[in-house]
Amino acid sequence: MLASRINGLLPDLSNEEALESAAILSLVNAESVQKQWRQRPFRSPHHSASLTAMVGGGAIPGPGEISLAHNGVLFLDELPEFERRTLDALREPIESGQIHLSRTRAKITYPARFQLVAAMNPSPTGHYQGNHNRCTPEQTLRYLNRLSGPFLDRFDLSLEIPLPPPGILE
Repeated sequence: MLASRINGLLPDLSNEEALESAAILSLVNAESVQKQWRQRPFRSPHHSASLTAMVGGGAIPGPGEISLAHNGVLFLDELPEFERRTLDALREPIESGQIHLSRTRAKITYPARFQLVAAMNPSPTGHYQGNHNRCTPEQTLRYLNRLSGPFLDRFDLSLEIPLPPPGILE
């Protein structure tokens, strides 16, 4: 829920940014272009999203989630649940702000300058310590190792949010 509020903190798109984002969005969903004018994109693909869905592709390469998030926010919930090769494919676009797609029929570059926001649990069960943790240390380590070091190096900020004390949310 916290991640979905980020767009409210960001300024509206400039005219140039709005045109860029509208042009990309029009390639996949022309109906939404007018509704979202000047609003920063917020994309939140499911963790089962394929590599092609994330970076783009097809016989005639179309934009993926990272290009649809251009000038906005790409939110990846349950980060370790994404396929490792899908996450590692985001490394270059995070650095360069664009994605290069090469297919038999076409080579195309789409913009992909976005803020990456991700969320994850500290273990497969959602708990790291205490009575609720049902994982062995090896299971937790295996879960965390789904994320490569070079991918994690792309994050500028990392926050650990502890569980609130019992009864505080009642």
